[in-house]
Amino acid sequence: MLQPSCDDRHIWEAYLSGYRMPAVAAADELNLFEALDEAPATADELAARTGLREYALRALLPMLSALDFLTPRGGRYQLTVSARTYLLHASPFYWGHAFTPHRNVPLTRTFIDRLKTAEREASGAPVEAWESGKLGREQAQVIARFMNSHSLSAASGAAREGDLSQTKRLLDVGGGSGCFSIAFAQANPQLHATVMELPAMCEMVHEYVAQSGLTGRIDTKSVDMFREAWPTGYDAIFMSNIWHDWDLETNAQLAASSFRALPSGGRIILHEILINDEGSGPLIAAAFSMMMLMGTKGRQYSFAELKQVLEGAGFIDVRTKDSSVYYSLVSATKP
Repeated sequence: MLQPSCDDRHIWEAYLSGYRMPAVAAADELNLFEALDEAPATADELAARTGLREYALRALLPMLSALDFLTPRGGRYQLTVSARTYLLHASPFYWGHAFTPHRNVPLTRTFIDRLKTAEREASGAPVEAWESGKLGREQAQVIARFMNSHSLSAASGAAREGDLSQTKRLLDVGGGSGCFSIAFAQANPQLHATVMELPAMCEMVHEYVAQSGLTGRIDTKSVDMFREAWPTGYDAIFMSNIWHDWDLETNAQLAASSFRALPSGGRIILHEILINDEGSGPLIAAAFSMMMLMGTKGRQYSFAELKQVLEGAGFIDVRTKDSSVYYSLVSATKP
C-alpha cells in the first residue's frame, strides 16, 4: 500500500491559514463580540439576538474559539480576556481599525454574506453538481484531480487504521477519484470495492483504478445518491468528506439510505475531520468548517452530532477512531 514518508499536517496548516483573519474581521464588522459581551450565548441564542444565520454561526463560533477569542462554557460562548481587551469597540486597545484591508477581501465579504443571508448558495461549487445529479466530464476531471490530491495521504491512514479485514464487499459512496477504494483494496486482499458516483465521475475512477492495477477488484456504479435506490449486497458503506457538504437533515437522508442498503451486521463508516464536542475547535477542523461555509451546504460536525444522526437512522455501536493527522473514522453497525 502506498504510504507517504511523513504526514501532511504542514500542508493542512498552510492550506487553511487564509480563513483566520477573514473570520475575525467578519465577526468584528457584525459586532458579534459586543453581542457576546452583553451575555454568553449558544449559536441559536446568538442567531435570535442578532438576526444572523444559525448554520453559519455554528461554523464561525468554533473558529473564533480555536483562535482563543471565545470559550464555550456549558454550551454558551463567552469572550476571552484577549477578545475583551482587543476586539470590543469601546476598549482603548481596540484593534479593529487595523482590520480595514481584511474587511474588503472577497473571503470576508463572503463570510458576512453567509452570516446574513437566509438561503445558502453554492452556485458553481461541486456540491451543486451532486445536488442536481448533473456533472460534465470536464468538471469531473477537475474534481477528481482535486480530491485525489487532497485525500491520497488521508486514504492511506484510513486503510491503515480502519479494520476491513472481515469485509468482502465495500460500497464507496461519492468516492471521487477512487483513492480510498484503492487504498482499502491494497490493504485488504479479500476486498472488492465499488465506487458509487455520477456517470462522469465513474469514468475518472476507471482511469485511477487502471493506474493502480486493481481493475479486477474495483468497479463503479452510476447512481444519483439523492434520487435513485442504492445498490445492495455490500458488507460496509464508506463515505469520506461527504457529510460535511450537507446539513444534518440531508445527512439523515444519507444515513437512512445507507441503513436500507446494508444487511444486518453491515457497517457504515464515515471519514471526516471532527469538531470537538465542546465546539471550541481544534483550529484545523474549525478552519475547514469555514471553508465548507464558502461552497457547500454543510460544515464540520462533532462526533456527538454524527452519532445522533446515525442512531436516529437505526444504527448502533457508534464509535470513532483517529485515522490520520486530522481525520477520524466514525463507524456504526446495522442491528
